[in-house]
Amino acid sequence: MTDTQGRPTFRTAGFFRAGYATAEVDDFLDALFTAIARGNQVPDILSQRFTVQRGGYAMDEVDAFLDEVQASLEGES
Repeated sequence: MTDTQGRPTFRTAGFFRAGYATAEVDDFLDALFTAIARGNQVPDILSQRFTVQRGGYAMDEVDAFLDEVQASLEGES
């Protein structure tokens, strides 16, 4: 689920199936990882919503990854 640089990779839902908008997910993850790396407050993962579109990222994979990140951040408190 991650590439060689540690960034998560997600399957696409397929052209005829709904998934999360890839650009929105990528932008959110960029902001999230930047905040973590800099020690800044992270964006609110639990309230984050993505547009659903045909051919986007597989929603279950994105949700599972964000749940893992949230749990990890809560464990650091």
